[in-house]
Amino acid sequence: MSLIHLRKSVLTLHLREMVEDGQTNNQLAILGLGAIFFGPLVAPTIAKIGRPVVKSVIKNGLSLYEQSKTTVAEVGEEFADNLAEVQTHRGD
Repeated sequence: MSLIHLRKSVLTLHLREMVEDGQTNNQLAILGLGAIFFGPLVAPTIAKIGRPVVKSVIKNGLSLYEQSKTTVAEVGEEFADNLAEVQTHRGD
């Protein structure tokens, strides 16, 4: 028996044992087997769809960072102005 047949037989055997023994309520095992069988088919599609989404998230994150940087600088400037004003009035 070659290695390819052995790997296929092990997966098939495990799935067959689960069904025959009535252990189909083990959702984690079924999820894992589904990922093994369908992962290679679904992964390229998810990568094609996910790339523009990730790029959009990064772009929006950078925009938000720039806006927050400007806002923080304005708040800091306003605080410094108020502090200077209070210090001049306190000296009177």
